[in-house]
Amino acid sequence: MHLFTRDVAGRNLALDAGENSSIGDLKAQIAALQGIPAEEQHLSFGGRPLSSTEALAACGVSDESTLFLSLELPGGGKKRKKKTYTKPKKIKHKRKKVKLAVLKFYKVDSNDKVTRLRRECPHELCGPGVFMAMHFNRYYCGKCHLTYLIKKGDEK
Repeated sequence: MHLFTRDVAGRNLALDAGENSSIGDLKAQIAALQGIPAEEQHLSFGGRPLSSTEALAACGVSDESTLFLSLELPGGGKKRKKKTYTKPKKIKHKRKKVKLAVLKFYKVDSNDKVTRLRRECPHELCGPGVFMAMHFNRYYCGKCHLTYLIKKGDEK
């Protein structure tokens, strides 16, 4: 069987191989002719890489076929420089889970009368059921952003 190999430089090399010879035998012939070690050679045929243990007939290689020779390429891409951070990472705020938080808003007395403990927002967008947050110097509605300042001595 008469085969051709095209190397990286684009030169053609003629090889003679038997019907039942393997790819490893071809690599040994190329190593003897060109001086490239067989371990560094990669042969491909029809867009498919060929391993050293395969037989020529099993790969679909016929008489006067062209095999393509490429060399082993070291590594993948460029190494990237490791980033150095000057500031420590910002820790995300974790919401605190409070059990039975509804008890802060309502109080039930012995006569089963429910009283609201927090001030409700009077704005027409909110209405009853929307409580205002009580800060040290103001009441604030988180829904409509209404704010009432608390002066000293004017508690509720």
